[in-house]
Amino acid sequence: MFKIAIFRALHLGDLLCSIPAIGALKFNYPNAKLYFIGLPHMRALMKRYDCIDEYIDFPGHPALPEIPYDPNELARFILRMQAENFDLLVQMQGDGTIVNDFLTQFRAKRLVGFTPLAAVGDSDWLTYPNHLHEVERHLALVRFLGIQVVSSTMYYPMFPADWAAYEPIKSEMVPPFVIVHVGSRDEARRWPIENFAHLARHMYNKGYQIILTGVPAERILVDKLQRLLEFPTVNLCSKLDLGMLGCLLKEASLLLCNCTGISHVAAALQTRSVVISMDGEPKRWGPLNKKLHTTFDLTVPVAMAQIEREINRLLP
Repeated sequence: MFKIAIFRALHLGDLLCSIPAIGALKFNYPNAKLYFIGLPHMRALMKRYDCIDEYIDFPGHPALPEIPYDPNELARFILRMQAENFDLLVQMQGDGTIVNDFLTQFRAKRLVGFTPLAAVGDSDWLTYPNHLHEVERHLALVRFLGIQVVSSTMYYPMFPADWAAYEPIKSEMVPPFVIVHVGSRDEARRWPIENFAHLARHMYNKGYQIILTGVPAERILVDKLQRLLEFPTVNLCSKLDLGMLGCLLKEASLLLCNCTGISHVAAALQTRSVVISMDGEPKRWGPLNKKLHTTFDLTVPVAMAQIEREINRLLP
């Protein structure tokens, strides 16, 4: 059996943006076994996708900051990768500055992917296209490899078990409702909570219930926002798994958030959103469908009234 492995040891939004390219690989090699090598805590996400046959937990690397690593675990991992004898190993981690040399240790029959500057005529390495959106960047890679792209659209699989788990949570919501998500892994990407509170009041006054979401590490932030609001809200911070979050987003009228993972889930589910970008990279990470989503680049002055008008436009 032909064996393809993809290396992308990154987080929620990064992985969702690569799904169209991964789907293209599986479509073009339907009889191959497709392995995905990623962070252990992203296993539950990627196992939702039927284009992935096996998920391999990456134990970390000293030059990659995503998770701590143990040198003994890494050594055992490399031996396992060598034993897999992959026919094709695809580097989707970034421009390859850090990982390309590392991935040669897997001894795959063919290693391909991004590199800072590819040699002319090299059929295995594509110069990293900095100018492209993250979704389009990975589609450019598979096209470069001669692989047909059947869909460039992100998607997020939902299952009956998700809706069953969501049912008890649903009883707390009174439609129409909007989701306000104030967190982000990177503190520099967090818009001030007071600004979120202002917009939450704006949407509440228009008749929308306010639902607060976040991961366990963001509880202090979410609780602070809840205290700032002088009206009842539903605080679901740390109460949702990936499936329940998808159900909530499917039923929401709008998502207001920083430029972080939940914005990509909303994009994949076609839930309207207003995304606040603090890192100056909205063209790389903002949702592609501009009819359903608006990304504000806050590295340049933007009036609060402008954001309010866009919320008004998007709300049904």
